[in-house]
Amino acid sequence: MGSEYSYTYVVENPSRPVFFLKNSKLYVCGWFFDAEGKAAKQIKIQTKKDVFLCQPRERMDIKKKYEEIGFYIDSKCGFDCFCDLSRGIKWVKIYALVLSGQWVKLADFVIIVHKKKSSTDQSVNVVHKPKAYSQPADKNVEWLRAALELFIENNRTSLLFPTFADPTLSIVISTRNRAELLYQCLQSILAHVSIPYELIIADNSSTDSTPLLLKKIQGIKTFRNEKDLEYLQSVNKAASLARAKYLLLLNNDIILSPQSIDHLLKTMEAYPRCGAVGCKLVRPDGTLQEAGSIIWADGSALAYGRNDPQPMRPEYSFIREVDYCSAACLLIRRDLWERLGGYDPRYVPAYYEDSDLCLGLWSLGYKVVYQPASVVFHYEFGSRPVETAMAMMAKNKEKFFEKWKDWLKTHHRADFDVLKARDRRDQPLVPVKDKERLEGFKGRILFLDDRIPHPRLGRGYGRSFSILQILERSGYFLTFYPLISQEDYPIKNEQLSFMEKIELMVGWGPEKLEIFLQERQGYYDFLFVSRIYNFKTLTTIIQKRPELFVQSRIIYDAEAIFAKREILKNALYGINQTEEEKSKLLQEEVSFGRFAHRILAVSSKEAQYFEEKGYKVHLLGHTLECHLSEKGFKERTGFLFVGYMGEKGPNTDGLAWFKGYVLPVLKQKMQEKLEVFAVGETAEDFVEQIGLSEIKFLGHLEDIRPFYEQCRVFIAPTRYAAGIPMKVHEAASYGVPVVTTSLIAEQLSWNHGEELLVADSPEDFAECCLKLHSDEVLWKSIREKAFNRVKKDCDPKRFEENLLSALDFS
Repeated sequence: MGSEYSYTYVVENPSRPVFFLKNSKLYVCGWFFDAEGKAAKQIKIQTKKDVFLCQPRERMDIKKKYEEIGFYIDSKCGFDCFCDLSRGIKWVKIYALVLSGQWVKLADFVIIVHKKKSSTDQSVNVVHKPKAYSQPADKNVEWLRAALELFIENNRTSLLFPTFADPTLSIVISTRNRAELLYQCLQSILAHVSIPYELIIADNSSTDSTPLLLKKIQGIKTFRNEKDLEYLQSVNKAASLARAKYLLLLNNDIILSPQSIDHLLKTMEAYPRCGAVGCKLVRPDGTLQEAGSIIWADGSALAYGRNDPQPMRPEYSFIREVDYCSAACLLIRRDLWERLGGYDPRYVPAYYEDSDLCLGLWSLGYKVVYQPASVVFHYEFGSRPVETAMAMMAKNKEKFFEKWKDWLKTHHRADFDVLKARDRRDQPLVPVKDKERLEGFKGRILFLDDRIPHPRLGRGYGRSFSILQILERSGYFLTFYPLISQEDYPIKNEQLSFMEKIELMVGWGPEKLEIFLQERQGYYDFLFVSRIYNFKTLTTIIQKRPELFVQSRIIYDAEAIFAKREILKNALYGINQTEEEKSKLLQEEVSFGRFAHRILAVSSKEAQYFEEKGYKVHLLGHTLECHLSEKGFKERTGFLFVGYMGEKGPNTDGLAWFKGYVLPVLKQKMQEKLEVFAVGETAEDFVEQIGLSEIKFLGHLEDIRPFYEQCRVFIAPTRYAAGIPMKVHEAASYGVPVVTTSLIAEQLSWNHGEELLVADSPEDFAECCLKLHSDEVLWKSIREKAFNRVKKDCDPKRFEENLLSALDFS
């Protein structure tokens, strides 16, 4: 599969991509569409000897399920196929033929087909877990019972769980009947838990086929309560056998998805003072059961997002601290579980024991965290009739309130705004038993920018990234609303990124901004807007609907005065403007500052434009951690350029000018080998425009440090720009001296021959490059002075103080 493709697919079976019917046939069904919403031209099921083809079929339910994007999904995205199989071991592969003519693998797995003793039918045992993402079937579980019956009746099949001397995780399940659900739960554990674990199952006097099922499972701890101890007593007994650092409390009607447990564990280990982590619970029909829960002051509870048919909406897709998460699937530290004494027996037989457990953690000074990346499927009320469960909840609510009534005085009333109550940090805190108190809550911020920022994009996005990071760390709740690009944010699985804690409103866009602001009127304390064209979009709504902004302070981050850049660009490309026209362009942009309570300017020179109008201005430049390299002059060679070159702009203009006019001069004068490296996302047409010779385009690199260590001189041939150049600051922070233009030197307030070398003509620029590349004494002097200047100008502590002071209206 080429890197230019991305695919969405699912095979509709809880833990296998196929299931066996009768007459030696394997039934495969599912759906598939590519990144453009196009269905496959054909699906093929391939074994070693045979190929079975199936044609696309209508799946209007899939279009309806993905309502937000369903309008562009090909309705013929479904497939199903019967495959004839003979006895023995089979490796089955599923492929989709995409529009490009390429066969793309959707899944592969091994099956073993056995002959049954009493009939002509055969049974199937999946040995290798599928690579495709799996989703449970609908509420009709007849086929689940059929699959369980085949498994139990076949004497040659069993479930073998791994054993570990020192498990990280103890999975605890209490079960009573509903063996078909337990069977699916166990298969999902086998398929999707990759960390060292032990599995402890308590059978609470089951009268169905549960005992037969447990006899066919190896590698687990299991015991049977001949007298029904009720659910929470049974869990307490099973948990007492646990050895691992963490307990995973799991219902028997849960089906795990890929990496669901990995996400819980990584969150537990990365989130400060985390006591428990819960997941996103989704029903088999695709509706949301819970995305964290709220406990009201009267002891009643609300599962946030319950019954929403779109469980992947942004509102449910960010990490947050919550009152509690359902123990249908809850990860908790075992030492804290034991400190609290497990489940409180007052809630026998069940319900409210998990609410009580989580409030117990909060009372000890530990947090309960909701992790949306952990998605599990739950056959809700799979263990009890709905009427019985609701009656038990009502009874235990009274017991819960009586125990926690003093604590609940600080919770919101049941008629409070659900949006505000969903984040526990927005609640007053009662004293905790431990010395360390929980962090305070600063307020809610709506952050508007072009796109979700990533430092590699340049153009001020690195600065926006740092601003978000500080605001989140300082206790602000953040909603990020991208106004142009709707691309999602690439969060790495191996680290808990702070961006996971931000509500990312991807998919709304500028056309829905007014509706969004109306729906959340009075919700945000601050509106933080970056870049003038985004601010103009907001001011249009401010003038039209001023009532939407009465309770919000507006912060305009003038990351750069774009009119200055346009004036310079026009002059370069021969577009003449009178002084009056230039002044009008500048004044028009600056005048939008009247709509803001505070303005952030990146330099004192740009701040003057706003101060002259009488606006309240705060200086906020760049923030950088300095990493002075130990490599000296003689250990380096070559020139380095860093910048985003994915579209036409100052970076592409500057590098094209350097290639066309500076390099020819430099080549004539430079005696040693000439190497120029360009790092950053680069458009193919730009590379084609200036050619591959003499400049080595390296594209985006996750780690640029090796080139800051390797290259001797950094070039910034920028001919038009506004704001201050992050890339020059960054180069100096690594100890790489810079040759640049007078424009950049003026923006930085740095001096030629002191912190950098300055030149505007091709000949002078080439001469400065040659001089800095060959003169070791000069190189060391420039390097030292620039590094010291960056340490002062870009001090992270000073940046954070300036940012937070801009939001202080006390």
